[in-house]
Amino acid sequence: MRYAIVVLLLITAVRAAAQTSSERLPRFVVDAHAATVGLPQAEGWVPVMAKGTELPGRFLGLAGGATVYPLRLGVVTFGVGASIIRGSGRAETVLVTGSGLTLKKTTIAVVHTAATSLVPQVSINFGRKLGWSYLSAGMGRSKASSRSEAIGTSPARSVPETWSSAMNFGGGARWFMKPRIGAGFDVRFLRLPSRAPTALPPEAMGRQLWNISAGISIQ
Repeated sequence: MRYAIVVLLLITAVRAAAQTSSERLPRFVVDAHAATVGLPQAEGWVPVMAKGTELPGRFLGLAGGATVYPLRLGVVTFGVGASIIRGSGRAETVLVTGSGLTLKKTTIAVVHTAATSLVPQVSINFGRKLGWSYLSAGMGRSKASSRSEAIGTSPARSVPETWSSAMNFGGGARWFMKPRIGAGFDVRFLRLPSRAPTALPPEAMGRQLWNISAGISIQ
């Protein structure tokens, strides 16, 4: 599915490039989006838990940022911008015992995970002032934190929260129904690097996460 999204973005960009217009892209755009954010689930990114424990995977979050457009060459406009993406989630593991009227549900594990990414990017944009698509990439910073609650005889566990470099790439589009206010969406892939083992969690191997955001754009 992830690769199908990339292909769709490429097709959108090519179609937009075919449009001819003397209207240049605006000097800048500010975005405020709701997002669906991918959270790491691999060993080392979350506390060591019993096999079968439910882990947060994809939850709602927020994304916001701004882009400026300093240069245009033919049908291509170059942009420089940055955004921040934040998401967090909670997963509960429940043990069901008994049956019928004696059915009993017991919570045996609760895990909380959050991820924050600072996403600078350089973009190539195709289209006109009231509607365009783009492809972009950059190198930024991301952090992920995860903890489990103390339940019964199981102690609370946590993974240290540390910032690390993270490559991002993706694309999206913006449309303006009014001169200043419009709508936009973005699909962003983030590559978290491997993280060395600490005193508690084992080594965290590199992971690729993906986020989708959509909301208001202001030019």
